[in-house]
Amino acid sequence: MGDQTRLMSIVLEEPLVTREYPSDIVFFRTFTTAQTNTTIWTPASGQSIFMTAWQVSASVPVVIQLNRGSNSVFMSIMLTSSLATCSESFLSPIRFNPDEAVSVTTSAAGTVNVTLIGYEL
Repeated sequence: MGDQTRLMSIVLEEPLVTREYPSDIVFFRTFTTAQTNTTIWTPASGQSIFMTAWQVSASVPVVIQLNRGSNSVFMSIMLTSSLATCSESFLSPIRFNPDEAVSVTTSAAGTVNVTLIGYEL
């Protein structure tokens, strides 16, 4: 038991998670009609998006798809009840190709809020 405890203390002396860049960009969009590949985040020219977290909420049950580039789905979120919310943050960011935008597609009309958090390099 003593050896395991010592190993645990040695491991926990160092940070478990480090980030090289802060997530200082926050994009928030609200929609009231169904969306098809509507751009939410376009990086600066020659830059790549590094998404570190997202949050969605909706007034109605809806499927929200986050797309990269030319409508290629990379995240599909299903909210199954009214006034639902869902979020996720990533230990390692989702990296997009240079000049690749993030867009959204929704399956229904109703108030839908989408928040994307990350940085560009």
